[in-house]
Amino acid sequence: MIHISDKLKKAIKLSIVILVIAIVIAFAIFSVMKYEVEGEKEVPFKLGKIIIISSATSDDVDNSEQQVEDNNQVDNQVEDGSASQTIDEQQQQETESYIWNKKVIQTNDVYIYLDKNTEYAESQSIKSVKIENIKMLQNVNVGKIQVYMPNSLDDAVYKYINEFLVNSTLTYTGAEMDNKNNLQIGNQGGCVCLSFANVGLDQYKSNDDQEIQQGAAILEKMNISNSDLKFKVSFDLVVEVQGMTYRTNIALDMPVDELVGKKETHTEITQFDDVVYKR
Repeated sequence: MIHISDKLKKAIKLSIVILVIAIVIAFAIFSVMKYEVEGEKEVPFKLGKIIIISSATSDDVDNSEQQVEDNNQVDNQVEDGSASQTIDEQQQQETESYIWNKKVIQTNDVYIYLDKNTEYAESQSIKSVKIENIKMLQNVNVGKIQVYMPNSLDDAVYKYINEFLVNSTLTYTGAEMDNKNNLQIGNQGGCVCLSFANVGLDQYKSNDDQEIQQGAAILEKMNISNSDLKFKVSFDLVVEVQGMTYRTNIALDMPVDELVGKKETHTEITQFDDVVYKR
């Protein structure tokens, strides 16, 4: 009969304990990695579609505001010693007038639709939807991108003024139905929207044109190319329901297609197989 020493028994028990701990740790690591890749299996509301409309808007330049801006630019040049205009040149510029003097903004309106998941076991309603953690992954070559929420002043969906800038987070609250002006989304699914606008383009000045076409056609007259306008942005979409908050990250390339020379371009994204939702 073989007798196992106490020391060997302890070694066997310790090996078993270590093996069990290793299995538990490996399972935990596997579960975390799987969650990072797959996320939540079922969520009450999913992305239905994303619509992007790229265009441009142009408004007449206020001559008084333009004069203040020009004076500030000259003052700054004098202060840093880089002024290159003579007084005569400045006076000539001040008295020069144009038939067309337009402030041009290239716009990219994004509409994000959330659909109710009919296969989700529990009845749920949307409390809020947030867009946050906005990052520029690739910036424009010409201009400056700023983010705007819908305006609440008049019938136009957007007014590109500081009052409607999105600084960090844009929040829509759940309601009976969508209301963009009041930043509300239907609590059983609906749409949230925002606009990525290039506000740093030059003004368009001309005495030659009989008329100015609406939309982005004016960009071609300003000698702006499609490559000048291209940028890529990402942001988190955070959905809060009763007792649960989950998020996903969305990355978008804008403007859509070859915009310059056209009134507008648009696209509809409906494939979200790679989208991962996490708590």
